[in-house]
Amino acid sequence: MKLNQKGVTLVELLAALVLVSIVATIAWTALSIGFKHTAAETSKTQLQQDANLIVTKLTNEHRRNDYYYLQMNAGHLEIKTCNDQTSPAIAPCGTFVRLTDANFKYTGTINGIQFASWNAATKIDPKNKHVELVLNVADPVKPTRSVEVKTTLTRILTN
Repeated sequence: MKLNQKGVTLVELLAALVLVSIVATIAWTALSIGFKHTAAETSKTQLQQDANLIVTKLTNEHRRNDYYYLQMNAGHLEIKTCNDQTSPAIAPCGTFVRLTDANFKYTGTINGIQFASWNAATKIDPKNKHVELVLNVADPVKPTRSVEVKTTLTRILTN
């Protein structure tokens, strides 16, 4: 006499559970790696956007003003723009304005001089000389995440 045996054995059930566990582990690992990569790339994109914004601001001021001053103050790059005025009643220079964001660490050089070595404001005369700029922007939490932008600030030399 043969009994009708339908169903799953314990061994088959355990084998199925092991296979599902392996697939779930692989999927979770792939997702985890993807999330970490996305976070790193988002951070790097933010650094690049911040560096591009600073270079754009410097380029605009370089082309617009007769001269300007740059200084490092508490780890931040600041600019004071100046124009030659014919009227002595108008002050030729404004006040220092911060160019950099509080969230990142900034280093670099202008015409080969390190920002950190500046002990006073550095005068930039765009009518007489182009400016070689190297700007490094780093994440203070993960210093390995950083970007470097090398550019030349130019305009028509008139002197």
